[in-house]
Amino acid sequence: MSIPSYPSIRNLGHREIEHLFDGPVVAQEKVDGSQISFSIDDNRVLSVRSKGAVIYPDEPPKLFAQAVESIKGLVRQLWPNWIYRGEYLQKPKHNALAYDRIPKGHIVLFDVQAEGLANFLSYENLCKEAAVLGLEVVPLLTPPGGKWTPEAIEEVLETQSFLGGALIEGIVFKNYNRFGIDHNPLFGKHVSEGFKEVHRGEWRKSNPTKGDIIRDLIFKYRTPARWGKAVQHLRDADTLLSDPRDIGPLMREVNQDVLSECEAEIKEALWKYAWPQISRGITKGLPEWYKDSLMEHQFSSTDTMDELSASAPTE
Repeated sequence: MSIPSYPSIRNLGHREIEHLFDGPVVAQEKVDGSQISFSIDDNRVLSVRSKGAVIYPDEPPKLFAQAVESIKGLVRQLWPNWIYRGEYLQKPKHNALAYDRIPKGHIVLFDVQAEGLANFLSYENLCKEAAVLGLEVVPLLTPPGGKWTPEAIEEVLETQSFLGGALIEGIVFKNYNRFGIDHNPLFGKHVSEGFKEVHRGEWRKSNPTKGDIIRDLIFKYRTPARWGKAVQHLRDADTLLSDPRDIGPLMREVNQDVLSECEAEIKEALWKYAWPQISRGITKGLPEWYKDSLMEHQFSSTDTMDELSASAPTE
């Protein structure tokens, strides 16, 4: 069977997840690994995929060899047509964070979709299914005071990872009962300051020029952390060659990553810069025009105001 990609996880504040916290929300640790999904069909034929590519179980990429080996050992216990979603760690320092250990079988589950893509197991049932498979589950995170607020998020980000050795990378929030324009549940994330993929930098606060805005946006998103993320994506897709031929695909991957995750905030920044100038420009000359019209009205036998409104274009 063909495994669909996991729903997009947007940064908090993205307009597509504005209703994320309308209703019950599940919060889990964001693990610094590689996404892995697996399933069997009615004939118990195994399918596996990473975040960006299909993985052929008989010829897995070297990076995912241990994951596939673990999954093959679980085939008899998997439910047909269920999709198991997890994070794979080849070693304690799989990407940026150096954990104390790897999860059992190199895979930690964070979701299981029963038959029907929107049919996610409850966390309780997810834990039961993981126990049958002998796998761990990404732990839940709870806000101090029982409610998620910006302050609560910052406090929870100081939590030690369940894998030890580092603070959590971030928090993933899931509202399984609210759906976006792509018909998937609303999922959001917040990454800790120490692990930010975006370098904040200092923004000029007073009357920036067009060059300032463009330069600041470039500096904000042009970071080695984001380049490293592109390398990770190509590596996970088994398309990384580890030679200069990677440069073109890496550049395209960086651009696509920024477009996918940051398009809305870039548009907002450009709009905030441009609109004050546009609004001033489209009303330039209006005071003089209106005062001249009032003066004409003073000496006219016709209703100048009616003439002005009648000359307006129709909506």
